[in-house]
Amino acid sequence: MSRGYKAEVLVSGEWGQNGIVWPDRASAEEAARDLWSRWTATADHRAVEVDEEPNRPTWAEHVAAHGPPPRSVRL
Repeated sequence: MSRGYKAEVLVSGEWGQNGIVWPDRASAEEAARDLWSRWTATADHRAVEVDEEPNRPTWAEHVAAHGPPPRSVRL
C-alpha cells in the first residue's frame, strides 16, 4: 500500500518527478497539472503512488498557506 503520491511530468519522452510527496492523489494530480501548465517542454502529466511519507499538506492547504504558484518566470 502506498503512503503518498508524487506529481510527474513527461519531458523529452521521460517521466520526471521531484521530492514533493502529497498525501492524496487529487493533490498530486493538481500539482502535476500546475507544472504541466507552466513548463513549456512538457507533453503530459500524471500522479503516481509512492511508498514514501507525505512531506506536504494537501494541494488546497498548500495554496491557502503560500498562494497560487507563479505563472511566469523572470529571467
